Amino acid sequence: MDQDASEGVRIDRITALEELKAAAAAAQARETEAFAASRRETRAAAGVAAEKQGRGLAKEIGLARKDSPNRGGKHLGMATTLIREMPHSYKALAEGRLNEWRATILVRETACLSVEDRARVDRELCADPKTLRGCGDKRIGALAKQAALRLDPLSVVRRAAKAETERHVSCRPAPDTMAQVSCLLPVVQGVAVHAALAKEADRLKAQGDERGRGQLMADILVERVTGQPAENPAKIEVQLVMTDRTLFQGDSEPARLAGYGIVPAQWARDLLRTGNTDHDNANGGTDASADSKPMNGVAGEDEFVAGTADAGNGDGATASGPPDTAEPIPANDAGADTGNTEETGTATGPPGSERRASGDGADESEVEVWVRRLYTAPGTGQLLGMDSRARLMPSGMQRMIQARDQLCRTPWCDAPIRHHDHVVPWRDAGATSELNGQGLCEACNLAKETDGWHARSVPGPRHTVETTTPTGHTYVSTAPALPGTPPAAEQPDETVEPFSVFEQALGRIDFIYRQAA
Repeated sequence: MDQDASEGVRIDRITALEELKAAAAAAQARETEAFAASRRETRAAAGVAAEKQGRGLAKEIGLARKDSPNRGGKHLGMATTLIREMPHSYKALAEGRLNEWRATILVRETACLSVEDRARVDRELCADPKTLRGCGDKRIGALAKQAALRLDPLSVVRRAAKAETERHVSCRPAPDTMAQVSCLLPVVQGVAVHAALAKEADRLKAQGDERGRGQLMADILVERVTGQPAENPAKIEVQLVMTDRTLFQGDSEPARLAGYGIVPAQWARDLLRTGNTDHDNANGGTDASADSKPMNGVAGEDEFVAGTADAGNGDGATASGPPDTAEPIPANDAGADTGNTEETGTATGPPGSERRASGDGADESEVEVWVRRLYTAPGTGQLLGMDSRARLMPSGMQRMIQARDQLCRTPWCDAPIRHHDHVVPWRDAGATSELNGQGLCEACNLAKETDGWHARSVPGPRHTVETTTPTGHTYVSTAPALPGTPPAAEQPDETVEPFSVFEQALGRIDFIYRQAA
């Protein structure tokens, strides 16, 4: 485009490009509906049961649009509705009179109607271009809802009943190491919860509590849900992944909090200091000291306690000492330069909690902290593998995959991991190992079992999986970088093979796990 154009021409271009985006969305919807119809016809001709003919379609559409399978399903539903049930809305989208989001609003607000009533609303609102001219998102939603209520009042009752079954609680990361806990409730219960919190907060405020009203309501919520004071919540497991240098030497390498994401190094250290370290559990039942001898790392014996320092840093620091130690405990010379040590600490208290010294006789309600080691290959940050002859992955291997993958490994899917499954299926001679394992959400794991889906592990600095869809398209997923992983430019093109004897021994360690009370 001519960059010397006038301001008026630039506004015309912006308008034209916006209309082009809407037209592209309409074309995308038509292709989506045609693809789904073709796939269902093919499967029906092959004798596939009707309820299985659409399996995996949402995931394929999500991958094609660089979106999650959940969003892919919504794109598919919207495309099918626009093409088959709301032709006037589709035409308005194709002509640029509606954008994709406003078309989505129309589809959403008429979802409770029958096909016939939905077609009436579509004709009423979108047949005449003047009807929605100048209307914003809220106005379009209100008009669609008003028309739906007029045509089928009982649909509101049915929709409310359905919405009540979808009540749930969710937790999302928020900036500055905060979390947003949301609870979707029926309106009466939601108002009652808020009123109860507000009433108790006002009572405490009247008694001279210096906390703000919002702070009081948040603390009361924590106390009533966990059954413990806000500064000392119930014993639940919170997983931190960090390097030994971050934990013991004050390094600035950020840590990762499972279920949240990256957190500052000092914040992670403060979290671990909120309670007493369970030394017996962290050190495989032994008292780790400077004189300790390294274990042999064979599964079934005590965990290897001589944690290793980063290759080439020369300080020989170990990850086997308690967080209370002012200086790192020197490692024995066995394997002191083999790689990084990832520390998975678990804690349950806020950074401001009082630190408890070992053996001070505090009651059992105090926060407990312990450390679990995960070893990574030097220079790549890839976790060393574990192998098993069993078909089902052992709990230790599942925890290792969980720490490595963090979220569903399907590209663009940020859903929590629900299944730990083989990349190459066990029935196809796939090994039960960390390298042949991946964490997936339930929807993605079920979709890949459909005919035509294939996956394989490919060489790379970190665990990488290549997935092939029934249409032959391939998508690559690489595990996120763990704390301590060097920048991509410093990593080798491929994982160093084979692992040394020492690295292979570390991969066979049976990681100690203590169930939270």
